[in-house]
Amino acid sequence: EGWRPRPREASRCMAPGAQVDLISYLSGAGLAALVNFPLWKAAAIGQSGFTAQGPTFFARLKVLLGPPYKGVAATLFGMTWARAAIFYCADAGRDRMLALGASPAAATALPAVGISTLVQVVNQPIVRGTITIQDPSSRHAGLVAALRHIHATRGVSGLWHGTVPAVAKTVPKYVVAIWVKDAMQELLPKPTAPPGAPGHRSQVLQASAVKSIAAGVAGAALTNPLDVIRNEMFKTDEALGETTRRLLRREGASFLWRGVGRNPV
Repeated sequence: EGWRPRPREASRCMAPGAQVDLISYLSGAGLAALVNFPLWKAAAIGQSGFTAQGPTFFARLKVLLGPPYKGVAATLFGMTWARAAIFYCADAGRDRMLALGASPAAATALPAVGISTLVQVVNQPIVRGTITIQDPSSRHAGLVAALRHIHATRGVSGLWHGTVPAVAKTVPKYVVAIWVKDAMQELLPKPTAPPGAPGHRSQVLQASAVKSIAAGVAGAALTNPLDVIRNEMFKTDEALGETTRRLLRREGASFLWRGVGRNPV
C-alpha cells in the first residue's frame, strides 16, 4: 500500500501526473509478485492438492518453496498487470464516480467488480497454465507446453475452464480488499507530523502496512474455498458442480480451508 497514491479528484486521474501514478502501481505490483512467487507456488500446490514428496520436512519445504520455478516470467507478468490494473482502475473509477455524485458504497464496489471481472477473464489461460505446471509431477517444461497440451486435449474452451469460480473468487477478493483498505484508512489515526516534517513519511508507511495486511488477509481468507475449487477443476477438468460435490464427499467441509495457512501469507 505504501506505493499506492492517495485518492484524488477525478480530474487529476487524467492529468499528466496520472502516468507517473500508473508507473508506481506497475512497479509496486511487479515487486510484490517477484518477492512472493515462492509463497504463491506453495499456496498453489497446497490448494490444488498436489503432492510435495520428500523424506524429511525440510525436503518437502524445498519442493514447496524452492526451484524449479516453472512459468515464473508468465506468472510475474500476469500478477503484475492484473493487480496494477485492478487497483489503479478501481481508485480512478472510485474518484470519478464520487465526483459524479455516486454513493461511497457504489463508487467503491462497481469499478472494482468491473475491472476484476475483465482482468480475470483475460488472465485465465495464464492462471490455468501456471498453476498446472506447479504440480511437482508435471511433465510440462513450461507454460507454453502446458497451454498446448490443454488446447490439444480440450480445445480453446479448455483454456478458460474454471473461469466461473475464478471470477467468483477474484471479484469479492478485491472488492473486500479495497473496502477493508478504505475502511482502515478512515479508522486509523492521521499522521501527526505535517507533510515534509521528520517522521511524516514513516507514519504514512506504517499506516499503509496496517491497511495492506488487513486487506490482504481478509481477501485471501474469504476466497480460499473458491481457490481450491478452481485449482481442482484445473487438475481434473471436471465441471464446477461435479468438482464441488467430489470435494465434499472426499474431504467434507475441510476442503474449504485447504492451503489457507499459506494463502494469506
